[in-house]
Amino acid sequence: MRGVLLLLICSACLQVLPAAAQTSTSDLRGVSNPADPLGAEEAGDVAVQGTARNPTQADVFPLRGTFNSAEAETGSSGLGTNGRVQPVRSFSDRLAAVNRAVPLPETLADTAVFDGDTEFDAAEGIRLGSFTLTPQLTVSSGWTDNTAGAANGTSGGFYSLSPDVALTSGWSRHQFDMSLRGTFTGYPESPDDNDTSVTAAANLRLDISEATQVNTGLAYSYAREDDSSAESTSGTDNVQTLSGTLGATRAIGLVAATASVGAERNIYTSDGGSSESGRDNTLYSTTLRLDGNTGSVLSPFVEGSLLLRRYDQTCSDSLCEKRDANGYQLRGGLTVASGPKITGELGAGWRIEDIEDSRLENLSGLVVDGSLVWSPSRLTTVTAGVGTSFDSTDIDGASGSIIYSGDIRLAHAFSDRLVAETGLGYSYRTYQGVSIEESTLTGLGGLTFALTRNVALTADYTHSRFDSSQSGSDYTENAVEAGLRFRH
Repeated sequence: MRGVLLLLICSACLQVLPAAAQTSTSDLRGVSNPADPLGAEEAGDVAVQGTARNPTQADVFPLRGTFNSAEAETGSSGLGTNGRVQPVRSFSDRLAAVNRAVPLPETLADTAVFDGDTEFDAAEGIRLGSFTLTPQLTVSSGWTDNTAGAANGTSGGFYSLSPDVALTSGWSRHQFDMSLRGTFTGYPESPDDNDTSVTAAANLRLDISEATQVNTGLAYSYAREDDSSAESTSGTDNVQTLSGTLGATRAIGLVAATASVGAERNIYTSDGGSSESGRDNTLYSTTLRLDGNTGSVLSPFVEGSLLLRRYDQTCSDSLCEKRDANGYQLRGGLTVASGPKITGELGAGWRIEDIEDSRLENLSGLVVDGSLVWSPSRLTTVTAGVGTSFDSTDIDGASGSIIYSGDIRLAHAFSDRLVAETGLGYSYRTYQGVSIEESTLTGLGGLTFALTRNVALTADYTHSRFDSSQSGSDYTENAVEAGLRFRH
């Protein structure tokens, strides 16, 4: 009898062990809902009972708070907008964009999704009353075979300084986020190629009620134009953009309606700081968007915008072409909210700017925008994006340019100290009214290793290939860079 009883106990154990092993390893995210205390208690019970998990699977990446919305990257810039010299955005910026893709309190990106960064030196920030200030500085140096990023560029060494400051509120209701980033790249052997870029943004969300939100935002960017771009021949070297938005969202049954107004000011200047470009303009917009508020995995949306573009100079080029325009944009698509596995938004539509001068064609074309986050495991995240932008010009006979961009990036954590990332981006620019086409292909790979709780070692490789229909403008660039990242 005792032998039969022993046999039954062994058989039960053999059946339980595979199930326990599957529970401990199949979902690398651990507890995915920070608001579920029962889930946390169950996880603790498992640990007490001796079902050990791999620390890199269950304990390395604790659940995080909400992302800084001021750092969100919607759509895609192709890992660097075609025509402008800008650093690659942080991996987590795409997650921040997806996290706020659907209006109202629901968030798409689960807080347990790996954000592409080392956890060992995770920033704690500095408490300033009800705010948290998070400072960061990356100091690096490297070598490139094309310091100018142009057809006649030469090889040489460089150094880079990249400060990054974020401010986030800790309010129980409402939210305020601010971000300030900059990069200065110096070339000791070619000082004329020195490059500076700055981005700053602030967002305020007011939770008027459970069904109503008000969102406001301000943003500023400064970047240098690509020397090989068709626009560089106009004599301008730098682009400054200042934008502002104000919108309100209201849930009405199964529909969430968002009404917003916005303005975007673009200024093109020479290195001396003077603005001599006929491209200086302001784009005004008013938008109405309707979202399905059903809580399902796939939710549709439709969006319509009225556009008004006004130039500072009524006679902007040698032909005295009047480029002021009125227009509209229509777009529709889907938001995806499949838990922590896959989240995002994808939309498509059509945009037209009816230019005042009858000698110029209307600036019109397909609009495709989207951001996607896929989390195959707790240690791996894949992001992808597509974007469309309409840019002004003062090239004779050209109505403007349309830039289509896309990228895909993958980040994987080998441990809480070591993270690897790779990505590929592409940007295509076409001018309407003239036969000019430009494309940029960008590839990157990088490693980050946390040395201490505040210092990490970074190493990166980037490859860029620029192709233009204008002869003598094509170029390639390969760059390697290593440095130290300091943060608190």
